[in-house]
Amino acid sequence: MPQSKRHPARRPQRRQPKAGHSNPAAAAKPSPAPATGWRARLERWSVGPLTFMAGLPAWLVPVVLSVLLVAGLAINAPWAGLLLLVPTVFLAWLSLLSWPATTPVGRIMRLAAVTLLAGAALFKLLGKW
Repeated sequence: MPQSKRHPARRPQRRQPKAGHSNPAAAAKPSPAPATGWRARLERWSVGPLTFMAGLPAWLVPVVLSVLLVAGLAINAPWAGLLLLVPTVFLAWLSLLSWPATTPVGRIMRLAAVTLLAGAALFKLLGKW
């Protein structure tokens, strides 16, 4: 009995591309150069926490970060800025890891998000907000 239950005649055939047609996936951007220095150390260090988070339920990390963000913004006390520091550091860490593969517009948006969160945390810690 064949290993596959599908009949060999029903298997899709590989076709040669037509002239003038290109595969957009094959024309992907070249991968960035290997990381060196502090970036290589950051990437090596990040393997452990990222592996740990991959083993968690997919909903857990966003929910915890959202709760910390909302609580940090809602609580009217200077120590609430500490709650805002956790999502700020997490977002900055992920932004650093994805920086080489991010478009310039994406870099600006991520930098703006981290800056706004850090500013909110600082204002909360100083009791100005």
